[in-house]
Amino acid sequence: MKGWLTVVLALSLASGGCAQKALPPAGFKDQGALPYVQSHGLKLEVLLNEQDFVGASTVIDIKDATRAASSSNTLLQSSGASAGLAGVLVASLINTQMGSGSLQREAEQAAHNESRPMASLLGGQPLQTRLQQRYQEASQAAGLKQGEGAITARLLVEPKLMLGPDRGSFVLINQVRLEDIAGSALYRTRIEVVSQPFRRCGAQCIDDGGLELDKVLALLDECVRESMRVLAADLNQPASRPAAQETLRYVLDGQRVVERGYQLAGNGSYSRYRNLQGAVKSVPVTFEDALSEEQLQKIYGQ
Repeated sequence: MKGWLTVVLALSLASGGCAQKALPPAGFKDQGALPYVQSHGLKLEVLLNEQDFVGASTVIDIKDATRAASSSNTLLQSSGASAGLAGVLVASLINTQMGSGSLQREAEQAAHNESRPMASLLGGQPLQTRLQQRYQEASQAAGLKQGEGAITARLLVEPKLMLGPDRGSFVLINQVRLEDIAGSALYRTRIEVVSQPFRRCGAQCIDDGGLELDKVLALLDECVRESMRVLAADLNQPASRPAAQETLRYVLDGQRVVERGYQLAGNGSYSRYRNLQGAVKSVPVTFEDALSEEQLQKIYGQ
């Protein structure tokens, strides 16, 4: 897909312009989080909204966005010159309803429609039971101590699968919260793991649009495992030093991604970093000009 913009919808704008409470940072870690888990272990609970588990990123074609912006500017200028403030207000309303606002609504509807095949594919699966089991197994394999007694940490994971802009891969987004026995937060973060492509190669290796359940589930399972590996590593990770901040560059699904953040130690085919909002991202590609393992050890003092 060429020439697209991925639209990030801020929750603060979701209620028709009403003032909303600012969202807390994605990342928070109490110094006692790791010792608490090491002492008492944890019990994991998956909080799954099955009706809303599958979604798709909102994509707007750059040409359409540029054309809408140009038309809006022309409308505002002509209205302002001919009818004063009233003309500008009316033009702003028209702009919202017919310009960029219309593009966004159309893109949101398209994203909803394009997520339906994946939602239907996974809708027939016992997702709550499956994901609970997979996350439990993955947390144990990642070395997180499992709680057995009455006093344990409580690990809450709220997963969501979002199709990427090309609809050929997905991101498993995990909202993670770790609590002590009293319900006080010890750790909170968002972990995003990008899958490998899942599209089926049809005749002459042309994408036929089909989805294979076994392949999708295998990729989802791997994203769950990587999510728990990221969690375990992050709990053990020292705080990032200001000097470690850099510009991360990589190519994902044919699109170049540039984001400020902190590079973290990778794992196999995955490269990891923490963005400036505190979310930890894991992508199955290599960073351009990536720091070496020795450089990372010096930065984090390990």
